[in-house]
Amino acid sequence: MKPCPSCGVQIEVNEGYPFWCEQCDWNLAVPSKERQGTAWERLERKMRDTYGQALFKELQDSPVLANKQGMSERVASAYSLVVIGCSVAGFLFSLYGLVTWYHSPFILISCLLILLLAWLSRPRPHPFPKTAILLNADEHPTTMKIFETVAEKMGVEKGIQFALSPYYEAYTSEYGWRRGRIVVIGYPLLFACTPGELTALLAHELAHCRNNDIRRSALVSHAQRILLNWCHFLDPIRDEDDEYHFSFIATFSRWIMRLLFWIPYRLLAVLIHLYWNQSQRAEYEADRMAAQLAGSRNLISLLQITHMNDVVEPLIARHSLQKQNMTLGQHLHETFSKLPEKEKMRILRILERSHQSMDTTHPATHMRIAMLLLKDAPPAYQISDGEYNKVCQEMTDHVQEKMEHRIIDDYRSKLA
Repeated sequence: MKPCPSCGVQIEVNEGYPFWCEQCDWNLAVPSKERQGTAWERLERKMRDTYGQALFKELQDSPVLANKQGMSERVASAYSLVVIGCSVAGFLFSLYGLVTWYHSPFILISCLLILLLAWLSRPRPHPFPKTAILLNADEHPTTMKIFETVAEKMGVEKGIQFALSPYYEAYTSEYGWRRGRIVVIGYPLLFACTPGELTALLAHELAHCRNNDIRRSALVSHAQRILLNWCHFLDPIRDEDDEYHFSFIATFSRWIMRLLFWIPYRLLAVLIHLYWNQSQRAEYEADRMAAQLAGSRNLISLLQITHMNDVVEPLIARHSLQKQNMTLGQHLHETFSKLPEKEKMRILRILERSHQSMDTTHPATHMRIAMLLLKDAPPAYQISDGEYNKVCQEMTDHVQEKMEHRIIDDYRSKLA
């Protein structure tokens, strides 16, 4: 124990973790709000910060409204069809223009640009994640059996595939023209979880599959990609070169581009406003369903550890720079199994003050935790310690070398 330099209260010291005061928040180190990112990320962050509290209060009063599908979702789908229709019409018009008005250089160039934009915005399936490794029942029988058991208890139809990624993440997606569903679990996150937290993680991702949250947004995501392509194409170049910056022609052209950029940017803003509310409700509903199976406490603990990149990254750095007597997975498992409760409290305080979320499509994490605390649901099912150990052993036996090489290579590439 050491005295706090600010208020004098005795502070518990945990070696290897930040020294901070839970009484006055001395040395809490709350990160500043993010201001960078793509156009749609900035818009979604603004929506999260502006309207997130209002939605949270609405769901606090009536949690059953989390799965409510309002008019905005249907309008977003219709709006997306209009955007996609405009892209298709532009493609057809440009082909017609190339055939009919090919003698006019201005029209020819305009048609080629429209054709290029339409081609970049063409519908195409999501590819299978390049760095992920698909799990199968031959090499991972216990793991697949456990995953399928959780899927069955969540009421999810068969056909869900599971994969490992080298990142500290978890998500549900679709890939290929047949839109096969896949749940991707990060290798570091898998070893950082306890059996209860892993149950909550799988239950949350599978809840999205059960609620068809991915397929419902496929139309919107394609329209969003079209508008983003238009924004990127029209966003004027900012060059620091003085001659370019003060050139009259360059300044005039940038203003013209800014005016044109404003059109797709505002169309994108309208689309985000339409689907934002439903995407936030989908996360709250998936949390509610996961808590019913895995228990509220396990899910809250999971939400806390998913924000502990400052614990994971130093471990990856050590494994990247020097040989260790343990695998990365074993090191992560040991570190998180001994994680002090005060460190989890520090993360929770930071989340409350910074309004951080998993990404811009998710509500602020402290609001998700507060919603779960409204009703303390006990676990109805949990992966046992023995089953969890078998899962870790199968990962170590079959994918440890490939996955840890990818993790370390990715870390070293960031340093280069």
